[in-house]
Formats: sequence, C-alpha cells, structure tokens
Amino acid sequence: MRNLRKLFCIACTVFFFTACEETYNDKLFWPGEISQEYGSYIKPYTLDLTYSGEKLIGKTVSFKTEDSETGTLTLNDVIPGEASTPINGIKLYENEEKGNYTFSGTNITMGGATVKYSGSITPKAMKLDINTQISDKAKLAATYELNTYVWNPEDYSTVGGYFNEIIIKEGEEDNLGFFSIIVQLLPPILNQVLPQVLQDITLAPDGNIIANYSSEPLDMDEIMDMISTEEMVTKIKSRKYQPSPKGLAFWSKTGNKLLVKLNLPAIITEVAKNSNQNIEPQLIAGITDAILKSDPLKLKSMLSIINSLLNNKMLGYLVNTDNVTFLSLFDCIKNGIPLNAIQSEDKHIYLYLDYQTLTPIINVLSGVKISLGEGEPLELSLLFDGWKFLQTFNVGLNIVPITE
Repeated sequence: MRNLRKLFCIACTVFFFTACEETYNDKLFWPGEISQEYGSYIKPYTLDLTYSGEKLIGKTVSFKTEDSETGTLTLNDVIPGEASTPINGIKLYENEEKGNYTFSGTNITMGGATVKYSGSITPKAMKLDINTQISDKAKLAATYELNTYVWNPEDYSTVGGYFNEIIIKEGEEDNLGFFSIIVQLLPPILNQVLPQVLQDITLAPDGNIIANYSSEPLDMDEIMDMISTEEMVTKIKSRKYQPSPKGLAFWSKTGNKLLVKLNLPAIITEVAKNSNQNIEPQLIAGITDAILKSDPLKLKSMLSIINSLLNNKMLGYLVNTDNVTFLSLFDCIKNGIPLNAIQSEDKHIYLYLDYQTLTPIINVLSGVKISLGEGEPLELSLLFDGWKFLQTFNVGLNIVPITE
C-alpha cells in the first residue's frame, strides 16, 4: 500500500510538470512572470510610459494574463478623471528577436475616453505609449485667454481676466476688521497681476493643462499705484511668456466642477531639475505614492513628529491645522482641486474656487507669521479673522476661447 501511494505521488508530479511543459514551454514567458505591477518604486518592474508623445512619470500600470496570449492592462490614475482604467482582451504577440511580447489597440473606457495604446512587455519592464482623447461633453477643450482688460475704477468686480464675487453675511459688515482691506484690494490687484503672470491656458483634448506663463518679476509699486489701461497693455506686451511642461496637471469635468489633478512626482522632479538637484524620479514617485496611500491623520501625526526634529515653518503651519482642514487639503492633493466651471452664453468660462474650497487654505494661512523687519512679526490671522463672516467668496479666472 505504501509503495502504491509513492507511485501515485510520483505519477501526479510527472503529470503536473508534463502539463506545464505542454502548456507553457512554447511560450516566451509564463503568465506569472508578466502578471505584475509596473512602475512601482518598491518593485523591480520598470515602466517607460509616454502620454501623447511625452514621457509621463509617477504612474503605475498593472498587467494580468492567464495564458500569455491575452491579458488585461489596468492604467492606474493615468487617464484624467479615472482612478483605474482596465482594458480587457489585449492580444499578446511574441517577438522572439527582441525577447518580448508586443500589443496594441484602441479602447473606449468606462469614463468615455478613447485610448489608443501600444507597447511591449517582459518580466522586468514594460514600454507603453498612450494617446487619449478624454470625454468632453461640455466641449471645454480649447485654448483660452484672459478676458480683455478694461479699467473701470467704479466697478472692480466686472473688469479684467479674473472672476470675483464676495457676499458678506447679513448684519456682519462691520465685523470684517482688517479683512475688509483684502476685500477692497483683491479685485484691482488681481486685475493687474494676472495678465502679467498668465498669457493663456490650454485645456487639451488629452486632459493636459498647459499654460503660457511669465516668470519675470512683478513690480509691486506699479501694481499698487493702479496703472492705467494703456500702460498696462504696453507692459503686458513687453513681457516674455513660456509654456509649462506637459504632464504636470490634468483636467476632467464632473457635473459643474472642473477637477484639476496635480501630478506631484512630475512637479517635484521639475522643481528639482530647475534647482540643479539630481533626484531619481522613481524615488520621488515611490515616496509620493506611499504618502497618498497612507491614512491622512496618521500621516499628519508622522509629519508632526518629523517637524519636531526639522522645525520647518511651512511644515509647522500645515501640521498645526485642525484635522478637518488637513483632511480637506489631503483630498485636494490626492483626488484633485475642484473648480467651479460656469459657461455663459457669450462663451465666457468662469473657473473659480469657492468659499468651501478656500477655507482650508485660509486656515493654514491664518497660522502664518510674516516678518516686517524690526518689531513683532505680523500674524496673518489678524487679516483673515473676518473670513468667518463671509457667506460667499468666489475667486478665479474669467477666460474666453481664442478663435483663429
């Protein structure tokens, strides 16, 4: 009986390996070798991803196959407005000369985006080219310029390329304190600063946001002097503008909200490059990914401990906020900044932050102290103390599409 049992085990083992040989020996890679997540820093599987012809960092892609013939490609936070985009039924073609599988095709996602993809895969690396046209039912994709600058000292709220609406709670007009200064100065300052900083903004069909901006210093004396229309136009024309890199920010539309999603790894990498600091993009992506997947309040506690050693002022302002404020800011970083998007009949588009979205930012700013030279530093809480007496505070852009 014991010998029969041994023979049975040997037979099963031989059958198993024979079955594997019959199933996978003719394959370039076994299914388990290429069923991986590519792009994660903590794993050795690399991802070379291009989006609309531009290298895109800070993203991961998962692949799963049962037979090394067809599989499912899952794009993780790659398509704007979609946290996860599965593409099923991908046919793998063996390329013995290059030692990889290749694939290509077109897919309509659950979110309505059209995705054209092509790539190659090995157990250690994936190359993936994506070309996307996101769902744009509101037909927002276009290049926009700021509304024409018109100087009207009697009605600041209706001039220039900004959108501004402020409503004070009934009976609280006399309680704004120093914040009333901001309420009065914000419109004319925005009217002069915006055209000098921003020339135009493009909401691209693939979801990219590209801005032509100027990094030249601003003359605050001229701004505070309320220069005239003619002087402003001359000054704007003399400034130099440059396009922002692709892949730093993406847009998508949900209801009456335009969601702006920042690609933090790409932004940090760009800042490091401009500061002549050589930091591996994958390391930045790995750290960012770990932070965004962590529990927000545990993250806040950890940052508080770290700051007790670093004693960094800006980090201190952040960790000293209440939990509700921190959670709101974390949500904007992780899931995107919600901008109200209103289209008027004359084709103007008003993109603006509202009171609810701005409140966490104001809460952080209220903890900031500014040194004015000798004497005690100015606490911004004095300026923003009147914030709680507002009913509405909308501020943003008044833009119009550029027509050829």
